[in-house]
Amino acid sequence: MKKIGALLCWSSLIAAVLALTGSQAFASGFALVEQSGKGLGEAFAGGRTDTKDPSSLFYNPSAMAFMERNSVGMALSAIDITANFKDDGSRTATGMPLTGGNGGDGGETGVIPNLYYVQEVMERVKVGLTVNAPFGLATKYPDDWKGRYHGVKSDLSIVGISPTVAVEVLPDLLSLGGSVNVEYADAKLTNAIDFGTILMAAGTTPQALDGFADLTGDDWAVGYSLGLLCTITPDTRIGISYRSKVDHKLSGKVKFGVPATARGILDAMGLSNYFIDTHASARLTLPETLGLGAYQQLGEAFAVMADVTWTGWSRFKELVVNFNSGQEPSVTEEHWTDIMCYRLGLNYFPDPKWTIRVGTAYDEGAVKTAYRTPRIPDNDRIWLSVGAGYQFTDDLRMDIGYAHLFINDGKSDLVNKPEAGYLLGKYETSINIFSIEGSLLF
Repeated sequence: MKKIGALLCWSSLIAAVLALTGSQAFASGFALVEQSGKGLGEAFAGGRTDTKDPSSLFYNPSAMAFMERNSVGMALSAIDITANFKDDGSRTATGMPLTGGNGGDGGETGVIPNLYYVQEVMERVKVGLTVNAPFGLATKYPDDWKGRYHGVKSDLSIVGISPTVAVEVLPDLLSLGGSVNVEYADAKLTNAIDFGTILMAAGTTPQALDGFADLTGDDWAVGYSLGLLCTITPDTRIGISYRSKVDHKLSGKVKFGVPATARGILDAMGLSNYFIDTHASARLTLPETLGLGAYQQLGEAFAVMADVTWTGWSRFKELVVNFNSGQEPSVTEEHWTDIMCYRLGLNYFPDPKWTIRVGTAYDEGAVKTAYRTPRIPDNDRIWLSVGAGYQFTDDLRMDIGYAHLFINDGKSDLVNKPEAGYLLGKYETSINIFSIEGSLLF
């Protein structure tokens, strides 16, 4: 009956996560590592080598092979982003200052739910299921701010459903695991359009004839994860995992708000099929990751863990939106770079029930200065994390964590899209993350 009850609970939680997963906040690039309340306290340094927490399924699918009991877990992470733009001479392609304010705080607050289930099906073989949000972003600025032609609202939500299997190949020594990652992507992008600049040859004035674009699209796609966990000694573990790229082809529609004057000029120029409501599509490749983690128990009171992760963001070279109306594609150059992240965590066990955690990380930014858009003002950041866990009973555990991310000011030298203006200045950004996780063994 316990198993049946847990499965019914799990089914209802899957429905809940699909309902809750909406606007997310960006991490490095727009990957979300915030999948665990336990992991947050140690800056996620131990995810690849954790054999007790079900959330390790996300970081290394082989880890659950060494879990002693079946389990179900749920984590909620709230990410609060502050992103303020400081202007430094932004102007149109003709040299006129861009009108409007600096945009205020473009950051958003997002809630990321994560669900995990682990079940033994035969000796040394376990299966699991994960429902989470591996990627996402959300930024929003006023409709009339200086950078409105580059971005007003950006909202990308990715929901991942990952059935997983892990096998203890060598008892107490080596496990292998793999996941099939089924992802649903939903995107909404809006921005203003400077018809005054686009139609300047017809006598219009830059910034005097603003329109608007609203693009939505979604898609299902599939990737995979592979992992290995080696228990060198009872106190020493090393984990390696790989998460594949996922190719999405977002399909949806675009709606344009076009001033009557601009529409008349377009029609007169024989461009009546431009800037009309139509179906649209865009390709989005989510990058692969490769990570190595290590865990070392130091006596009975301490444990230290470290992790290094590579992410292949260089796949994100441009965002191309194709229109069914025959209008030429909209191309936004990105030219992101591959990045590394280095994490270090420490656990302190004052007694059998309590765990105290601290952690730090250095997370490289993927965005170059010349391509830093207001949609994702990413840059290098340093993590400082603290957390605690309490074992209420042999079956029930609760963990909480907090992290503050210090992000280097991101200079903007965005001049590669003249029709949208030259956005010059810098972004002052910081992030606070709060997380709570509960896990039940059965």
